[in-house]
Amino acid sequence: MSEALREIIFVYSKMTYSHWKAYWVKMDWTKKWFVLFVLLRPLVDNFYYIKEFTSFLSPLYIVGVLTPLLGLMSMFSGRMGRRKENSADEFIRVWGLVLIINCIVMVITKFTIDNFGDAIKYVTPVLLFFYLRHFIQSKEDLHFILQTFLYSCIFPFGMLAYESVFGPIDPHHVSEGRGGGTRLRGEYGDSMSYAVYFIGSFMIYSYFFLEKVFSQTKSQKPKVFKLFLLFAVCLYGVISIKHVSTWSVFITLVALLLLFNSKNAKGFAVVFFVGLVVLPFFARTIYEKQIRPLIEKEFTVISGEKDMEYAFNGRMQRWERYFDIWDRMPAFSHFFGVSFSRFKEVPVMIGGGMHNDYVRLLFLTGYFGIAMYVLFLFMVFMQKNRFRPPERFLILCSIAAVLLYSISTLPTLYLALMNYIFPVFAFAMLPRRYAYASAIPGDQSRKQINRQAAA
Repeated sequence: MSEALREIIFVYSKMTYSHWKAYWVKMDWTKKWFVLFVLLRPLVDNFYYIKEFTSFLSPLYIVGVLTPLLGLMSMFSGRMGRRKENSADEFIRVWGLVLIINCIVMVITKFTIDNFGDAIKYVTPVLLFFYLRHFIQSKEDLHFILQTFLYSCIFPFGMLAYESVFGPIDPHHVSEGRGGGTRLRGEYGDSMSYAVYFIGSFMIYSYFFLEKVFSQTKSQKPKVFKLFLLFAVCLYGVISIKHVSTWSVFITLVALLLLFNSKNAKGFAVVFFVGLVVLPFFARTIYEKQIRPLIEKEFTVISGEKDMEYAFNGRMQRWERYFDIWDRMPAFSHFFGVSFSRFKEVPVMIGGGMHNDYVRLLFLTGYFGIAMYVLFLFMVFMQKNRFRPPERFLILCSIAAVLLYSISTLPTLYLALMNYIFPVFAFAMLPRRYAYASAIPGDQSRKQINRQAAA
């Protein structure tokens, strides 16, 4: 690894590499497998196309099956820490139960390898969340996973550099109606698989930056230049993939960073500099050349030049078609999921073809299920006020990413995204006294920490 890249990756982490390594050595197998999967995920996702030849030898499918299996084995092993109770868990538990029942019904109604594989994929987020509720016992646990994700970003960042120098590995051409040009996506199946690393790295780096900004230790000095350097790299990545949803998420993260960074004197100076110097020169150019061409179709729909069915890059037409099928289903399916209807269109309605997680989860779990899911996200949002500004920023960014991505893509089906979003959600569920208990190997034991926190 080059020294420059190493410096970018490690600069903001509160946990040094020696601490990270000590965590790894001390960990039981119940946690090591997940850390290994996070590190390998950017590599595994490159083998997306192997499934076209054989599912059984696809690394992507193997990891997909092992994730829920190892998660269940870990939780029932008795080796993990006890989950700290939080009422918000009940919402995702009920939603997960409805989801699992629908998947079972779908597989029983028509058993195929594809349906079985899809069922595993759909239930994995719920199982992963509860696994992480056992994993995340303090902020140091969260830092460990977030830093692990940063290490995993070395590969996609390197691939972005390769494509920038030598040209696209697998070019995907954007239609003229969306501005034209070539969209980078590396060896991944789609640009979203690339995007999660740009969004994740920027969000996590910004969090570690705010940790230094709000730190009471004078030695913890935030280095603004290196934050701008990372911002520039991630901005270039977002420009290169030409993905509308990622633009909305990235802009929201930047806005939240500026908001939280303005709450102290030094941070306000940075915000003032960005607002006065950077934005007037670059914002308009970026919008006109990069963002507007991607959303030009939406303006034609709003102005009435095109019918509503062309909204969301033509996806509205697809949603209308399947909502017509939904209307023909019995009321029970409306409330608890379309699998109970036994319609032949069920696999499509609850699959990736919907390009909207709200619609997909509505079809998959019904009004009742989607209400539980949204209430869970709301409860996570409500937890934020118990934490310090850096953690509050991280929680808000994670919720914003899920909510915005869900409009035109399927965040709950991208495990690479869930690998850093769900640890944040799990951390948000912790009581404050546990969340800020020290857990660095070489310090006090976990039992001593918990006894002191309880006292």
